[in-house]
Amino acid sequence: MAIFKSKAVTKDGRKWYFSVCYETANGERKRKKGQLYLTKQEAQEAERQYLIEVKQCRIDITFEKLYHKYIDYVEDSIKGSSKYCKDNRMKNHILPYFGKMNIHDITINKIIDWKTKINKAIYGKNNKKYSLKYKQTLMAELRTILRYAVDFYGLKENFAGKVMMFHDKSEEVVLDEEKIRYITPDEYNLFISVIDKMVFKVFFAFLYYMGVRKGEAQALDWKDIDFEKNTVRIIKTVTNKTDELNESGIKFKITNTTNRKNRTIKMPPILKDMLLELYQYYAKHEGFDRDWFVFGGYRHLPNQSIDNVKEQSFKLIKEKYGKEINRITNHEFRHSHASYLISKGVRIELIAYRLGDTVDVVLKTYAHLFPEVEDSVIDELELIQDSHKIKLDIKKEF
Repeated sequence: MAIFKSKAVTKDGRKWYFSVCYETANGERKRKKGQLYLTKQEAQEAERQYLIEVKQCRIDITFEKLYHKYIDYVEDSIKGSSKYCKDNRMKNHILPYFGKMNIHDITINKIIDWKTKINKAIYGKNNKKYSLKYKQTLMAELRTILRYAVDFYGLKENFAGKVMMFHDKSEEVVLDEEKIRYITPDEYNLFISVIDKMVFKVFFAFLYYMGVRKGEAQALDWKDIDFEKNTVRIIKTVTNKTDELNESGIKFKITNTTNRKNRTIKMPPILKDMLLELYQYYAKHEGFDRDWFVFGGYRHLPNQSIDNVKEQSFKLIKEKYGKEINRITNHEFRHSHASYLISKGVRIELIAYRLGDTVDVVLKTYAHLFPEVEDSVIDELELIQDSHKIKLDIKKEF
């Protein structure tokens, strides 16, 4: 099964066709070559429809080859970083077990056996087990590929859909009780006070005050900053989940924001002043222009440098102030921003827009914080009620 480009092209530009080899129910092998289509996608859809009509077909192919066919099929609809992650999950956890198997030989028992091995698998220096969420992602990947085999390769049934999802009760309890970590404004002030290098000080301030993702901050250039309107345009992100090398031989790629949630958001005066100071610093460098990265100049700040400065700052807080605060991740500066807005009663629609998320995602992520806000609202309503009662009592006396 494959899509080909014909050397001969029709007058109206049709040049794509499919060619499939399949086995009928009685074991007879046949090949079908489709007509010419305008686009590759049309040829793929025609191929799919043909195989649906030939219900008894069976196309023998290994799981590994099937996966590569699937990636070729969806390459126009997924981001490079998504493909990179899929490839890693497949290469490390699914292909070693299923790769050489004929897809028609993958049974429920074999999938259960694979599940058992994944449950026992460990990684890293600390021999950690994979999280429940990660294991469920692996199962979802397996189900997706086998569903593709049902649609295109005559697989009779997607047995991965019959096998229960990973379900670790002990781990699930931990996940249910675990709340997102964040730092308060006072803790943030301690953190930022121990950072000496200007670019890192402004970088972490940007994460805290704007609630953007780390990659979105790394991808910013000076054209994205409007000092007159006090706004920042978030339209791209940096990803290291790629095999592509840039001109400097560094692995990274500028791509669309998560879920393509582009937005323009306001910055507070304190952050504007910090960015102006950073801009004036870079403007003194030879060759400076507004295409430079806001954080880093010629190239964006490297992940390792960001992590090193962050961890060193947490240590300095303890040494300088004798205090320990939550050692949050870079992403949890985003949580800190959202938590602060929630505590101030900001409308959830505005929070979702600022974060570049949907309302549903914000509710799901920060659900445990909203009851606290609701309590404060009830307290305020009770004060109003008490005040109203006082006025009524005064009227009674007259």
